[in-house]
Amino acid sequence: MHYFNRWVTRVSNALGVVAAGLILAATLIITWMVFKRSIGMQNSWELELSIELMIAAIFLASPFTLATGGHVKMDLLDAILPEYLKHKLAFVAKLAGCLICLYLGWEGLRMAQHAFVTGERALGIWQPLSWPKYATIPVGMFMTALQYVSTMHKEAASCPN
Repeated sequence: MHYFNRWVTRVSNALGVVAAGLILAATLIITWMVFKRSIGMQNSWELELSIELMIAAIFLASPFTLATGGHVKMDLLDAILPEYLKHKLAFVAKLAGCLICLYLGWEGLRMAQHAFVTGERALGIWQPLSWPKYATIPVGMFMTALQYVSTMHKEAASCPN
């Protein structure tokens, strides 16, 4: 299980780097668009591409965000519950999160496959293919589910109960 945890951490970190690169690219594209409009030129593809990049970044950054503790927690319940219930509640919340990510990953995979087979395109002037954007959903969600499993295993190994 140690190798699994290490692999999940490495992939989550790599996806976090990719997501940061996508956000940087979207920022540069929006900056270019603003500059272009300020000198009187029209924009056509910049806004659509930056939106596509940001959507991909959100899903790909999800496992890294979970690994670094950036996801929403139940702090109020954690503060008022007795110590023995905190671990049980945290486990149930992580299990629910894992199951939700598996469901979203499965549905995202179906959506990406459908978009690939039908050649679906996004709305707008540029009209890029939809499947690359949709493909980030199963990648991000399945990796987030694996990150949940890794986190639960690490916590179970360190918990004396």
